[in-house]
Amino acid sequence: MHIEDYVVRIANATPVQLVVINHELLVGFIDQGLAALEAEELEPFELAINKAKNALQQLIEGLDYETEIAQELYDLYLYAGEQLNKAFFGRDAEPARVVRQMFELLLEGWRTIEDTPDDRAQEPEIQVYAGLTYEKDGLSEYVDQDESRGFKA
Repeated sequence: MHIEDYVVRIANATPVQLVVINHELLVGFIDQGLAALEAEELEPFELAINKAKNALQQLIEGLDYETEIAQELYDLYLYAGEQLNKAFFGRDAEPARVVRQMFELLLEGWRTIEDTPDDRAQEPEIQVYAGLTYEKDGLSEYVDQDESRGFKA
């Protein structure tokens, strides 16, 4: 798994697709951590678990509390964070495996929702053009983006 593989997907993703990508990353980081722990490589294990915890934090921050399921997901995410901490500090694979299994199930569910058409899924792709231009004072960064989406870089 390479983060670079996700760049285009993230740039063109709907909100549900972003959740799917985050779940995929979290599972991938846990897999990396478990492989490192099995090889008794503690530094890569800790790095991977920290990346999984960061992905989990992104999911927590992205919750929409106006929906009914947000509180249940929040509680589940807190439990997952506790388990990742147990794995990290105890150098124990079992809590990480529990979280991986949970997120594999969640990922399956999110993927079924991802394939369901809705208004947000019909939004146009974001097109971002960036580069450097020469000016009399030196280089200047240039970013142009589709203004209809309301994003600015």
